[in-house]
Amino acid sequence: MSEILVFGGVNLDQVVYLPRAPKEGETLEGKSVQTFLGGKGANQAVALSRLGASVSFVGNVGQDSFGKELTLELSNEGLDLSMLGVAQEKTGTAFINVFNNSDNQIIYVPGANQFTNHKQVPKESLEEAKIVVSQMEVNSEEVEQLFVNSKENNCLTILNVAPFRKPSDLLISNTDILVFNELEFRLFVGIETSERLEMDDLKRKLDSISISIKSSLIITLGERGLVYFEDKDMNYIKGHEVEAIDTVGSGDCFVGALSFSLLKGKSLKESCEFANKSAAISVTRKGAAASMPTIDEVENLKGAISTLDN
Repeated sequence: MSEILVFGGVNLDQVVYLPRAPKEGETLEGKSVQTFLGGKGANQAVALSRLGASVSFVGNVGQDSFGKELTLELSNEGLDLSMLGVAQEKTGTAFINVFNNSDNQIIYVPGANQFTNHKQVPKESLEEAKIVVSQMEVNSEEVEQLFVNSKENNCLTILNVAPFRKPSDLLISNTDILVFNELEFRLFVGIETSERLEMDDLKRKLDSISISIKSSLIITLGERGLVYFEDKDMNYIKGHEVEAIDTVGSGDCFVGALSFSLLKGKSLKESCEFANKSAAISVTRKGAAASMPTIDEVENLKGAISTLDN
């Protein structure tokens, strides 16, 4: 049995590297194309395993060659796949454009992921698990029921609200830590502007929702770092200055590393700092799951990357 259970999507990522975003109606020559193991759940599970955690991954692949290929890759990462299902559907696929400035666009087709079910998780697994992690690439009602069951077994629950779908009140009430990026948080609280959120804006919104939401909240802000909201107090952690080449999977790396640090008994502040450093490493590499660092790489990075002052 594993200490951490990750419930979520697994995709075949087809990544095209481009000099810039194409204009409407434009045909643009790409620089290269690569295929990677991906999906938010799979990425987070790989991140945890590479850091040294005992991880069970719960998801679904399809009855196709991609499903077999991804299952082999997950197994090679040391994951427990006893709860991985095979659906009568094509394996989930993500089509990703990565631009020279490291920004990206992602379109995903869920395929087999839409059949992932909380019933794939036996009661004994929840009794053994300490932390349960999920995202919104799978059916939100299934995540909801899994989290209800997880809290009945005293598990710490972490929800990455991505891709964004408004979580139900029941799901939120059974979530200990909610993780958003800046866009997802803006959608969650109904902010319509596309301009980046300043600290005062974040503080006001966090204060206003803290009345009804008891979960801790984390909002990642890209190169600016992150804020975390715990016990009605907002704290800011600066970003690390690195040469980013591919930000795909960096948020998943953050969630995986955060979960790992919490498993080791660290505080939310310490865990956010560790996850912030791990994600900074991941953006310097191509691919999603492929970019996840090992524990030695993170620990040996102390003092090797500087923090941004803005």
